Amino acid sequence: MGIVFTRLFSSLFGNKEGRILVLGLDNAGKTTILYRLQMGEVMSTIPTIGFNVETVQYNNIKFQVWDLGGQTSIRRKS
Repeated sequence: MGIVFTRLFSSLFGNKEGRILVLGLDNAGKTTILYRLQMGEVMSTIPTIGFNVETVQYNNIKFQVWDLGGQTSIRRKS
């Protein structure tokens, strides 16, 4: 019953949420794009070890963005 009210209020007020996974090779600009979306400016970044999770608001949509590092040192060896 609670989910019915949640969906009703979400559709009335237009608040929506989504999740995005940013995945790619190292030095591809994944973190730069994430911080550009969040802060509105390009920042100097260092290589991502592991992952970054940030929340980005665009109009009435809230995105949870997961940025996974692509360095070969954290990839599985086969």
